[in-house]
Amino acid sequence: MKFRKYFFILFFILFKSAYASTINLEKNSISLKDFLFLKLDLFLQQNIVNMFRGGGITNVKYQSIDYDLNIDKQDNIIIKMNAVMDKKRYKAKKYYPKLRDCTQMRNKIFTDNFGYSFFTQKKNNLVNEVSLTEAINEKILNISSIDEGFKLKIIDRMQIQIEIIHPLTSKSISCSGKLIDSELK
Repeated sequence: MKFRKYFFILFFILFKSAYASTINLEKNSISLKDFLFLKLDLFLQQNIVNMFRGGGITNVKYQSIDYDLNIDKQDNIIIKMNAVMDKKRYKAKKYYPKLRDCTQMRNKIFTDNFGYSFFTQKKNNLVNEVSLTEAINEKILNISSIDEGFKLKIIDRMQIQIEIIHPLTSKSISCSGKLIDSELK
C-alpha cells in the first residue's frame, strides 16, 4: 500500500532530524499532495466503521471493506473501494445490491447519513452536493493555508469507484463518479 511507503519516508525524515544538533522543522516539510493523501487516508480509516454499525438492519451487512487511494499525473484523487457483502447472510437471503447501495456507502462514510429514507428507500435531502462539499471541507480540507477556491478545485477532482461484491459474483455491481455527485452511476 502506498500509505506505508509515505509513512516510512516520513519516519525516515523525522528519525534523521532527531539526531541533528538543532531541529528546524521548516526544512522538513511535505508537499500538499502528500499531506492531502495522508489526511484522506486517515479519514477513511476512521470512518469506514460507519458502514458496520447497524449492518443488516438499517443497511447492507458487509464482512469487509477495503480501499485504495491514488493521485494521478493530472492531480485527480481517485478512491477505489471494494465492499464484500456478508456471505453467510446473503447466500440465504435474496437481496442483490443496487446502485443506491453504492451511493449510501459513500454518503455514510463521508457524512454519516444514508441520504435515503429508512422505510421507502427513496432519496431524501439529507445528503446532496452541498452537504458532501461541506463535509469534505470540514473534515479533510480543513487546512488554513488553502483558500476556498482552491478547495473547490480539489473537491472537483475527487473521484470515487465502489464495487459491491455479492456472494454470487454475477450479482456484484460497481459504480463511480465524482465524490460529490448526488448519485453515483
